[in-house]
This record gives sequence, C-alpha cells and structure tokens, in this order.
Amino acid sequence: MFAFPGMLVTYAKAAGMSVSANPDRRFTNERYPHFAVFCAAQLGQPIRSLDDVQENANIIAGLSEEEVKRATLLDLIQRGFHVTT
Repeated sequence: MFAFPGMLVTYAKAAGMSVSANPDRRFTNERYPHFAVFCAAQLGQPIRSLDDVQENANIIAGLSEEEVKRATLLDLIQRGFHVTT
C-alpha cells in the first residue's frame, strides 16, 4: 500500500504525468489533475503487484484533461484500473 503522494511519483512520471516538485507537501488539482486523480484512486489501496500500479498510472495518464477532471472510480475501473478488495 502506498501512503503518500511522493511514493507514486516514479509511476506517474513513467506514465508521462506532470508531478509537483514536492508532492508530499501540497500541490493543486488544477495544475496536476492527472496526478491528483492517480493519488485519490491509488493511495491507501492494497496492491497485488507494482505492475498493477504502473498500469493504473498509464490508464490515468491516457485520459484527456477533460476526461480526467470528470472521471469517477467506476470510469477508471471500466478502463482497466486495478483495484484490490
């Protein structure tokens, strides 16, 4: 499980997301919408593998800015986002 935004930076950058220079302090959702959604959907969730985390990052990074601002967790799951229950 990832607990802090900074723990997701490597995956976000590999997927092509813009990330704040100091994500554990404070960043704006408006400036980093993809990373904000990635954090909201991934942080605190159990994970099966690190490959799933990268795939989740790729799914979110593949959304347009408009899509990412409207996306729900169900939208992400329908696109293949991995969740573990």
